[in-house]
Amino acid sequence: MDLELDAFAAALSSHLAGPAGDGVAAVYVQGSSVGDRSHRESDVDVGVLLRHARLATARERFEAGLRLHAELQPLLGGVPLDLVVLNDAPPVLAAAVAAGGRRVYGADADLEHAFCRDSQLRAADLLPFLRRTAAIKREAIGR
Repeated sequence: MDLELDAFAAALSSHLAGPAGDGVAAVYVQGSSVGDRSHRESDVDVGVLLRHARLATARERFEAGLRLHAELQPLLGGVPLDLVVLNDAPPVLAAAVAAGGRRVYGADADLEHAFCRDSQLRAADLLPFLRRTAAIKREAIGR
């Protein structure tokens, strides 16, 4: 896979400057496409943060995610796209994107800051429970 993130970011910014960007606060790229871990079968993992004031319901955000997937896929030159709406993502995934993803588009710095803070706090609250649950499951499997 040969994804040039700067070229993707430029094309993305140009695309979202128009009506397609209505409601989009930020876009992050994460996973193997960030850094030197990509390979021939890699996809591009994209996290999209939407403005809650513009897309208040889960259904509206889901539909916006589908629309954005269809619009962004052609910008990747045939590389598969895996898109997640960060507003509705599990806390651990959202925190991983906030901490390790590369922001390629930003239109609302205040909303981005709140998302990064809140997702990391939610994940920190949830991780001890997930670790305990995983340990219990491993113990049960080992019996």
